[in-house]
Amino acid sequence: MCTNIKLTAKNKDIFFGRTMDLNMSMFGEDQGIDLNVKLVSIPKGVTLDSQLQPWESRYAVLGVSTKDTTILYDGINEHGLTGDCQVLVEATRSNMAEIKVQRKTPVIGEEFLMYILTNFKSVKEIREIYTELMLIDQPFEYQGTKLQFPLHYVFIDETGDGVVLEPVLAGGFKLYDYIDVMTNSPEYNYHTVNIRNYIGLENVGVSEKVFNKTLALQPIENGTGYGLLGIPGDYTSPSRFIRSFIYKNMIDTFDTDKGINTLYAIFRPLIIPRGLEHAKKEEQITDYTRYWSGYDVTNRTVYVQSGEGLAITSKVMDKTLTEITYNDIQLSNHVFVV
Repeated sequence: MCTNIKLTAKNKDIFFGRTMDLNMSMFGEDQGIDLNVKLVSIPKGVTLDSQLQPWESRYAVLGVSTKDTTILYDGINEHGLTGDCQVLVEATRSNMAEIKVQRKTPVIGEEFLMYILTNFKSVKEIREIYTELMLIDQPFEYQGTKLQFPLHYVFIDETGDGVVLEPVLAGGFKLYDYIDVMTNSPEYNYHTVNIRNYIGLENVGVSEKVFNKTLALQPIENGTGYGLLGIPGDYTSPSRFIRSFIYKNMIDTFDTDKGINTLYAIFRPLIIPRGLEHAKKEEQITDYTRYWSGYDVTNRTVYVQSGEGLAITSKVMDKTLTEITYNDIQLSNHVFVV
C-alpha cells in the first residue's frame, strides 16, 4: 500500500511526495529478505547494469533505491521529471517472444522507473513513447530471490503535467492523466470515478441546524470538521485515494518556502503505523509506512523520513558526480543533512 500526492505552490513550484507502505524489510528492521534502501545518485553517462540489457544514463537521477541494483522506488532527474512506483495487482507482463513480435522495447518492471528517469526529460516525451514499451515477465533476482512486484507508475514534471502508466494490456500500458494523487489497486479509472461519491464534502464547518422547524441542534465544538464528516478513515487504497484527493484540493494556498512542510503535513493522516495491517493473522511482518519521501522539484532536492525514527535525511542533486553513489537514510530521532 502506498500513496503519492503532488502539490503546487503559489509561484507554481511543484512538490511531490509518497509513502512507501510494504510488508518487507527496507532498513534491516525485520527478519528475512532486506531491500537495503539508500539514497542513490546516478550521474549522466554511466552504464546501468540491467538484468535484461544494460543501458547508459542520459540524465542524472537522485532518488530512493535498493543499493547496488537498478531498482528505484521514487526519484527525480536533472530536468525535473519525477516519479514513483506503487503496487497494482492488476499489472501484467509479457514474454520476450511476444514483445519481439510486437516490435516493442522490453523493460523489467522493477527497473522501469530507473529506465524512464534516466532516459526521458519530460512527461511530454513519455506520452510520445509509452506505447513502444512493454514489461517483460523476467523476474528481478535479488540476494537469491526472484522478485516480481505488480506495479504501476506516476510521472510529473515542472510544467505541472503528469501521467499514470498501468501495465494492464498483457505487458503494455494504459495511460491516464494524473489528477495529483495516486494509491494502489484497483486501476486508476476506478478511483477517478469513485471520488464522485464524495463531492459533497467541504472544508467548512456547520452552525446550528433546525429540523422540522422545531428542533434546533448545536454542533459539537462549534462545528469544526463537520464539513469532512464521513470522509473514509481506513487504510484501504480507495479510502486513502479519497483522503489524498480531498486534502490536496482543500488545503490553503502556500508559498514555496513552505512547500516541503505543507507536503509533509498532508501526508500525516496517511502514514500507517506498524501493526495495523497484517495480511494474514499469523503473519508477523506487517504492511506499514517504511518511509516517506518528499521532492522539491524546482530545487532537485529529496527529503526522506524512515518509519524507524523522526530524522529527515535531505540531499540536493549533484550533477558533478562521475560515479554512482549511495547515502544512508538516517533512522534515528535526529535530523541529518548529507
